[in-house]
Amino acid sequence: MLLLLAVASCGGEAAAPVFTLLSPGRTGVTFANTITTNDSFNIQSNVYIYNGAGVAVGDIDNDGLPDLFFSGNMVSSRLYLNKGNMQFEDITERAGVKTNRWCTGATMVDINNDGLLDIYVSVSGPGAGSKGADRANLLFINNGNGTFTEAAQKYGIADTGFTTHAVFLDYNGDGYLDLFLLNNSPKDFARGEADTHPLGLRSDSPEGWNTLYRNNGNGAFTDVS
Repeated sequence: MLLLLAVASCGGEAAAPVFTLLSPGRTGVTFANTITTNDSFNIQSNVYIYNGAGVAVGDIDNDGLPDLFFSGNMVSSRLYLNKGNMQFEDITERAGVKTNRWCTGATMVDINNDGLLDIYVSVSGPGAGSKGADRANLLFINNGNGTFTEAAQKYGIADTGFTTHAVFLDYNGDGYLDLFLLNNSPKDFARGEADTHPLGLRSDSPEGWNTLYRNNGNGAFTDVS
């Protein structure tokens, strides 16, 4: 493909654009992960505030069209339903997936094997001073009628570490999807803020350790890290 484009360019022909930028007015996707800083909350006090947040893409209503979920840091996460022809509808409030935590990642997965995609949201801080309850990850169970019910605590995966992303995989081959969490260090190694493991490889703060949850097959998970 690169060669073909180069030949076309040498021949004086204008290459067709690979992508076309569509405006929010055209698509209905108006999400903006706006970060508001001040004298006490900024890049100096919280080095991770501009790391951004994850996006999940999946067909939540089984209509054959990929829908969008955007994780929000200081703003609510947003869920957009694909209406076709590159047009989306914001159904966040109606679907019950509005968030008020520092969300950093999103993963769509059919966690209960009912044929419907659920949404697992990773939460991380902000900052080492944030409380554990404010960092609890979220699990939105798809009710099949355009709404979701939050059930992370029920499933045992309301992890309170500094999670940046989550991956579901069957690590033990029992046919059930298990959960691996990628957690960030709550302190800045570059500034010498973190206590180190004797081997010097990781922080001694458990909130920053990666976590593996085994799916028990009964609607609950167990931390087997």
